[in-house]
Amino acid sequence: MKLLISLIFFLFTPQYLFAKGYTLEWYGELKHAQSIEFPGKSIYKIINSFGYWEDNKGNYGRLNCLGWVKNIKNNELLEVSCEAIDNEEEEFWFILNRDSEEGAGVGQARYIEGNGKYKSFIGKICPYAINYSQGGFFYKQICN
Repeated sequence: MKLLISLIFFLFTPQYLFAKGYTLEWYGELKHAQSIEFPGKSIYKIINSFGYWEDNKGNYGRLNCLGWVKNIKNNELLEVSCEAIDNEEEEFWFILNRDSEEGAGVGQARYIEGNGKYKSFIGKICPYAINYSQGGFFYKQICN
């Protein structure tokens, strides 16, 4: 009987463990390395953002990103490449794309590389939301 209960538990537990998906939260700062303002108030920026993240699997670590932002009539278009390292020295890389209002918005994170437990993330595209406040930002992404 114990064997049957253990077998049932083993077979059905993975469904419940992964039903929530993967959630990553990142708290960071944004630094503008350089910018050019055009006569029509459009701005092109090269940015660097960095900070600390945690996920719903108990991992946490550092995140560093570099990319560009175009601000045209209060609409931001961006592409930012990011590298992350976790508390077990495993790494993953993704690219953020967004086309939304200035100051907050939603976009997509596309995982391009990973090692260790993050190898299975390669090729995943996950929606994210970001909000800027008091010189920093809050980022949240959910993958299914």
